[in-house]
Amino acid sequence: MAQADGTIQNDTGSNVRSDLNNNFAACFTNNSGASAPGTTYANQWWADTGNGLLKIRNTSNTSFITVGTLNSTNLGLAPQASPTFTGNVTIAAGTVSLPSLRFTGDNDTGLYSSAGNNVNITAGGTLCHTFTNSYSTASVPIRVPDGTAAAPSITNTGDEDTGIFFNTANELSFSTGGTERAQIDTNGLHILSQKPVRYYDADNSHYVELKAASTVTSNVTLTLPTSDGDADQYLKTDGSGNMSWASVSTPAGVPTASVFAMATSTVPSGYLECNGAAVSRTTYADLFAAIGTTYGAGNGSSTFNVPDMRGEFLRGWDNGRGVDDSRTLGSSQDDQLQNHTHLIPVRDTNFTCDNQGAPCTSTDVRGDSFSKETRNYGNTGDFGSETRPRNIAMMYVIKT
Repeated sequence: MAQADGTIQNDTGSNVRSDLNNNFAACFTNNSGASAPGTTYANQWWADTGNGLLKIRNTSNTSFITVGTLNSTNLGLAPQASPTFTGNVTIAAGTVSLPSLRFTGDNDTGLYSSAGNNVNITAGGTLCHTFTNSYSTASVPIRVPDGTAAAPSITNTGDEDTGIFFNTANELSFSTGGTERAQIDTNGLHILSQKPVRYYDADNSHYVELKAASTVTSNVTLTLPTSDGDADQYLKTDGSGNMSWASVSTPAGVPTASVFAMATSTVPSGYLECNGAAVSRTTYADLFAAIGTTYGAGNGSSTFNVPDMRGEFLRGWDNGRGVDDSRTLGSSQDDQLQNHTHLIPVRDTNFTCDNQGAPCTSTDVRGDSFSKETRNYGNTGDFGSETRPRNIAMMYVIKT
């Protein structure tokens, strides 16, 4: 290692010779040393033995620039012919018309970087494709082979028999598990092999599925109407596949507030059990409009009561006929027996048959009440706490 200040001082012969030798040694060894030369010059070489680098002073004589690695072939630099890189290579960003990696004789075709985290491909000075750390964007059409259902041309790693292929001109085909499932062509979307179309609800927990019948003797086309119709309408066909909106006729519809007896304990959709419950005036606005507070006002503001028909028999509203008059619609009645008399033959002299205390004769048959004593002549039949006919228990429901 040798370093010198590059100056020969006026001195005696031996000192001048020593000074010359030091300066020659510094030149021959490229100012080798673990630290930079004390005196520097523009374009001065320095073999930095402390870091194993060959450096050269910049033209402004303000700092050293690393040229290469000492004790490495070609100073660690790539040769012109067939270079091998073992580290990072930094190149200029380039432009679409002058890419930083290009080919001899075709200077506007190659790779460049238009921005951070971008790699761009240019051909003939035209941007063709951009790659980023999150996506790639093609600026020109991408062409792929036609492919087949078992080996589609656009697929994904690990599932190479599922994807998109091109079965024929003007047709885009989709396959899963190596089987063609759907096609798109100039006639529209085709779902093959009776596969369904599923429409999921908001949280994807359930779906509505539509699919063709297992056997169709001829093609069927259903054309939807041009509007969304009115409330309570339904779709009907004219027999030729043309759909239109139609209103439900009165006989086919079930009027709100209709009451039915159900031979099941399950309340059907669109109905409520007639259990006297208080329900929302808003949720069941149609029913509230029909019966109001006839069967109870609920909380007096936001609810109302449905009829409570549990354990009850129905009776037609008199409505002026006079058989069951003085009744209002929805009113209830307690049970009762009609006034009547029973004829009792009496042959017991302990009873009197008139108000004078005369005993009854064998021919007396009276229906008077006897106050002298009460006798039980026995009951025959089914007796209990109420009077009722034979019956079957069912659940009454009301249309909302």
